[in-house]
Amino acid sequence: MILDFASLVDSICTSLQEQQKLFHDSLILNPVENIPDSEILTPGMSFLHGLYNTDTIKSEEEKINSKIQFSGRVQITEDINRIYASWAELLGGEGISMRLLSGLHAHIVIFMAITEIGQRVMALPEKAGGHVSSYAILKRLGLQIKDIPYDCTCMKIDRKKCISDMETFQPDIIFVDRSEGLVYEDFSWLGHYRTAHPCYKIFDASQYLTNIICYDYTNPFDMGFDLIITTLHKNLPGPQRALVCTKQKDEMWSRLRSGISTYVSNMHVFSIYSAGLLLNNYERLQVLSKTMLQNACALESALQDAGVPIIVRQTDSFSPPTHHCWIGPLEKLSAYKLYGSLEQVGLMTNYRLLPYNIGYGLRLGLSGATQSGLQVSDILELAEIISEAFQKGVGRPLKEKTLRFIHRVKGVDNDDSIQ
Repeated sequence: MILDFASLVDSICTSLQEQQKLFHDSLILNPVENIPDSEILTPGMSFLHGLYNTDTIKSEEEKINSKIQFSGRVQITEDINRIYASWAELLGGEGISMRLLSGLHAHIVIFMAITEIGQRVMALPEKAGGHVSSYAILKRLGLQIKDIPYDCTCMKIDRKKCISDMETFQPDIIFVDRSEGLVYEDFSWLGHYRTAHPCYKIFDASQYLTNIICYDYTNPFDMGFDLIITTLHKNLPGPQRALVCTKQKDEMWSRLRSGISTYVSNMHVFSIYSAGLLLNNYERLQVLSKTMLQNACALESALQDAGVPIIVRQTDSFSPPTHHCWIGPLEKLSAYKLYGSLEQVGLMTNYRLLPYNIGYGLRLGLSGATQSGLQVSDILELAEIISEAFQKGVGRPLKEKTLRFIHRVKGVDNDDSIQ
């Protein structure tokens, strides 16, 4: 039997060219995509693919007594641990692992490693901005789950009710994973609160990482959390990879490390090298951190002035703004129509059922767009484009206007199109 995959390969190559042109002519305006600089991607185009490696440095005796050992990879292991040490220093923790591939992969492995069936977890529910899949994971692992109570009016945690629930429920784990949020909420009262029952506190920083490592946000460790989980490719323009960092190398960290070794096989080390190379751009990340937050606040204000329904964030000195903006509430079909209209002109957003019982709308994020070159001086024009799409729909003039805008933001000549 002769198999011919030429037509498949041809169609894939054509599709890749089409997707490259779409990327060239569009602007990311959602908070879960980002664009790493090309220099940090070089390990992904190297010999590193397919190599089998560990991140544990072993003595000769440990190697002899191990069940399995791979030769010729000592230098890679040493490099990985140097990268770990730099990231641990940046995050203010004692231990790092980058063996995990994504945020949800991290959630699954961590809770498999450190919990037993029947233990109690207080977690941020989806209606308070928690991840849509967190509860399904925790439930499948046989854990008892209780919502961290929230206030829909203030769009924050209900502090008084939370403390009361902690006393009665006595959680083994508190898990704050805010995928949606207009402010970076102060959880220091939660992190430092102590009940009679020992409680391990986990914070997912995927939507905030750039701002945390650039010191524009309070570090979760300083708010009393024990473990930070984060992706490197959402708020941060890094490789597609998850990271876990412990405040202390304690017994829970030992259990977690053991679990990661059990549940995760090959490490895909090329993206760990990318995470190390990324640190060469730290000064640029500092600029990115501040600019994305400025862009988000400016866009919120400009959209409001332009007649677009917008959820206005409630900030204070303890709750600085995030890079998110929410358009809404809208009728479901109206929200979906606006989502489609913006996609037609090259503005890539999220159609969402927003938290806090707001209803349907669009979730915008300014990290990827800022990484592409968006500045505060561009925000008024961007708001005008979104307003026109909302109020009048999409025609050829708006498409052409938006394309010129996107190319200017990205520093691309309008004649420099990908064929």
